[in-house]
Amino acid sequence: MRYVINLLAALGLFYSGFVHTFWGNDPYLGWAITIIAAFILAEPLLAVMDRVGLTGRRRRWAVIGTFLLVSWVSLGVGELPEKTEMMLDNLPMPKITGV
Repeated sequence: MRYVINLLAALGLFYSGFVHTFWGNDPYLGWAITIIAAFILAEPLLAVMDRVGLTGRRRRWAVIGTFLLVSWVSLGVGELPEKTEMMLDNLPMPKITGV
């Protein structure tokens, strides 16, 4: 069950990273969100956390805290709803305004 929850959370952040990369004014934010989703919520880094000694509650809180922080940055600071609307209006072509 934990694997499914991690996978769904990672897919949500991948979507957010995709939208931020190709629509809006900050593609680097999208790349950062995608990298964090890949490395923090994906299963390979969770195995690395075990080797480092971050297990049990600490690992769970680290993953939850990271997910909440990245979600907050993506939704609030990154203005995900506005960029999603921009994406739906210009779907075939990306619209990067700040590069």
